[in-house]
This record gives sequence, C-alpha cells and structure tokens, in this order.
Amino acid sequence: MVEGISLAGITETPVVTILVQRPGPATGLPTRTEQADLNLALYAGHGEFPRAIFAPGTVDECFELTHLSFDLAERYQTPMFVLSDQHLADAYTAVEPFDLDALPEVAGPVLEPENPKEYKRYALGESCISPRAVPGFSEALVKVDSDEHDEHGHIVEDAPTRVAQNSKRLCKGCGLFEEVVPPSYYGEENPDLLFLCWGSTVGACLEAMELYDGKAAVLHFKQVYPLKEDQFMPFIEAAKNVVCVEGNATGQFGRLLRQETGLGLSSFILRFDGRPMTSAYILKGLESIL
Repeated sequence: MVEGISLAGITETPVVTILVQRPGPATGLPTRTEQADLNLALYAGHGEFPRAIFAPGTVDECFELTHLSFDLAERYQTPMFVLSDQHLADAYTAVEPFDLDALPEVAGPVLEPENPKEYKRYALGESCISPRAVPGFSEALVKVDSDEHDEHGHIVEDAPTRVAQNSKRLCKGCGLFEEVVPPSYYGEENPDLLFLCWGSTVGACLEAMELYDGKAAVLHFKQVYPLKEDQFMPFIEAAKNVVCVEGNATGQFGRLLRQETGLGLSSFILRFDGRPMTSAYILKGLESIL
C-alpha cells in the first residue's frame, strides 16, 4: 500500500513518513525491534522520484531530524522518511526540554502567486522547484494530476513533456544531495576498529567502543540516503578494520553503501531476533571477526 508515496512524488506534494520498524515479515514480532525496513523506505512507490531518508539514533535526533524533514519536504516538494524503531520508540530517556523558539521556521507553500491567472502548478524554468499554491487562498487555479501532466496540470502522454517533467522532478535530488546531514564520528583517529552503524544502534556501539580493548571509534549515520562519500570515506579508509553493525539479517545499509559508493564491507554484526542491539552482543560478535 505504498501508492500514496509515488502519488506524492508525481504531484510534488510534501509528505513526511515516520516509519517505526519492528520485525517482519507480516505481523512478525509486533512488540519487538528491528532495522529491516531500510529497503522499503528506499524503494517504496513505483517509478523514479527523489527522496531523503533519516535514521535518528537518539530522542534529540528524532526531534531535530523530523523538523528538518518537514522543511525539506516543503522546499523540495517530495517525500521524506524518518526511520525509527520499536526500541527507540519505547525507550525512556532523559532529555533537556526542546527549545521550540530556536527552531528555524519550516518552509511553506506560495499562498498568493504574483500572477494568479497565469499560475502554472508544474511550471518549467531554471529552477526544478515549481511554485506550489494552495487551492482557495488566491484566484490561482491549482490543477493536480496523478498522471503525467503539462505545466498547467493537464494529463499528457507526449514524450517531450514527459521527459521535461520527469527530469525536473529528478533534478530535486541534486538539491537534496547538497544538504545531506553528515555522519557523526566518535573516538580516536586512525582506529584499529571502526564500528559503522545507523539509527538506534549507536548507543550500543558507543558502549562497545568504550569496552573494547584497543583503539576504537564509531561512525554513526543519521541520514542514510542520499549519501556523500566525502563525508565518511576518509574515516573508513583510515581505520584498520571496519565492522558494520545493523539490526537486520541481510546488512541492508552495508549493501546500500556498496551500491552507492562501491565500498564492499566484509565484516558485519547483525541482530534480528527482535531484541535491541547491546554492547555485549557486539563484543561477542567480534570474537568470530577479529
């Protein structure tokens, strides 16, 4: 039931999806936790359109990245995903009160176009962002269609218009790429062991780093798509050994890294029994790797 995601893609409608992961398939373990829906967020919806996927590791990051997701969704008029999980959703964590006044204002639609009678919802121009007016706020006639459409929103099937509109939508990915949130690096430089993780596994990795008998570090991805190589490859190349820690059975993020960068990771610690990742589980897993 992900047709609504691709509908948002072609209608260029801001949508933020909060995906709280737990073990599948189907009902799976409904009260347990997992990180197995990255592929779903990556490929949900038919056709091609840009998106960004965030994976907060803490309650603070849930707040900050969700706010950022709404702003990006409004500015780029394309779907955003925030991947949480059952462990993070059910955990009790003490945090400082969020300063709502310090938050930058989320972008919004164009309520009153300069020339309402000449308004084109899917206008083509130098920018890949067409002006998004809201019906009822001005004299502009807003026409939206789930089929391919021209600048006015009318259904079309001619090849040149299809290429122009689809290219305009895909061009938004370039802007999203320039705003990628970099991963966080913890620990010593040039470590003997680098734990590479995403989402809520960061806490267990940080504890494992402290308990590890050697020079260790953690590289935590809070945004998992798109990826910018220059933000993380220097850390990976400087480490003697890299271990990818994930809460799924197939190393979905490791596969994504290979797909996007050509980086082939050979060491994984994977957990998919429904229990949260722990430092003890990670250190036990290292026994068969190092």
